[in-house]
Amino acid sequence: MQNKEFVDYFEVLEISPNASRQTIDRIFRHLAKKYHPDTTGSADNKKFAQLVEAYETLCDPERRASYDTEYNRQQARKADLMEEAGYADKDTEDRHKLLSLFYAQRRKDMRNPGIGIATLEHMMRLPTDVLDFHLWYFRENGWIQREEAGPLSITAAGVDKIEKNIKEFEGERLKRITTDFQPHSVDARGNGHPDDGPALVRPQSAV
Repeated sequence: MQNKEFVDYFEVLEISPNASRQTIDRIFRHLAKKYHPDTTGSADNKKFAQLVEAYETLCDPERRASYDTEYNRQQARKADLMEEAGYADKDTEDRHKLLSLFYAQRRKDMRNPGIGIATLEHMMRLPTDVLDFHLWYFRENGWIQREEAGPLSITAAGVDKIEKNIKEFEGERLKRITTDFQPHSVDARGNGHPDDGPALVRPQSAV
């Protein structure tokens, strides 16, 4: 089973892993009839063969026990993947900080703009595999490059990315401030309605 790609037989049969033998038999007969090669309109040889393989595996005690072990292993891997997916927000923040370090070094010393891997690990306090992921992302986008002496440095495209991030952040911050501050009615004298709280102050025209 481990020599070929894992197939979720429960999905193939459209049943729960806790389905009874009676349920498995009933669903199999229904789907097998639908996808049987002799059926007009919905015949599907590949689907039918997969249904038969799934049914025979789940109904044979020995094969079922072996399959359940691999199924549980696959589910555990999916759970780990879901947990990793939860780090996306943190990764975005870490990448901004990391690229900012490259930006600061380039701006501080144009003759020596690079930063070594060991220094990055120490400053960012990231696991090696996570740092490698971020650096790979930067290289793929052309935001960093390797200097002749070995260290990595930010490129012009990387500088543009940092400045774009800052502009987007400021734009979002201003948008939130504007949204949170709701203007209210102002009478002809520029005074707010008594029920509206403080009036919105309007700038006077230049004389």
